Amino acid sequence: MPGITASKIKNIIFDLGGVLLNINPLLSLLELEKISGISQEELTVKLISEQIFIKFETGRLDSAQFRSELCRIINTSVSDSEVDRIWNKLILDIPLHRVNLLKELRNNYKVYMLSNTNIIHFDHYTRELAETLGINLADLFDRIYVSHEIGIHKPDARIYTYVLENAKINASETVFIDDSLANIEAAERLGIAGIHITNGRDVTSFFENGILR
Repeated sequence: MPGITASKIKNIIFDLGGVLLNINPLLSLLELEKISGISQEELTVKLISEQIFIKFETGRLDSAQFRSELCRIINTSVSDSEVDRIWNKLILDIPLHRVNLLKELRNNYKVYMLSNTNIIHFDHYTRELAETLGINLADLFDRIYVSHEIGIHKPDARIYTYVLENAKINASETVFIDDSLANIEAAERLGIAGIHITNGRDVTSFFENGILR
């Protein structure tokens, strides 16, 4: 972790998907391809050009509007429950060893979550965590920050500034962990140390006995 003085770190901000939560976006895309008859490649172009995910993840679309817009884009009528099933298909699990890491870290640091997410996904993975492991997601963090509530999307610098100010923490004492290089670089420009999760490396490997290596 070049540039990080572990002993100075008091706060750890975690991304969720791809860091703590296992995800596979291809699974949702395959389901959309199946019901619409539109190829993955064309679907990807359509969805990106319409910015439907960013709009949903910043609260510019509510759940009903998202479902309606998605059906319009794929030119297929689908029930609300089926849209949710397809949309949540990409969400896998939060492994117990990562849950245990968060519990350990809270003995030594302030621990936060900062995620680009949406209300359908948020409700799904919080419910799944409670049902499978009996754990309330909010109990694992000092505070949870989600883009659909804040109205800002990583890597917009304003979302990091919001977290620093709201949590009343200093950038120089904070490390941010994400699987997106663009998100890491944006945080680093504000003086936050960054750890980029790459090549399938598990986030737990950066810690030992509840302490940043």
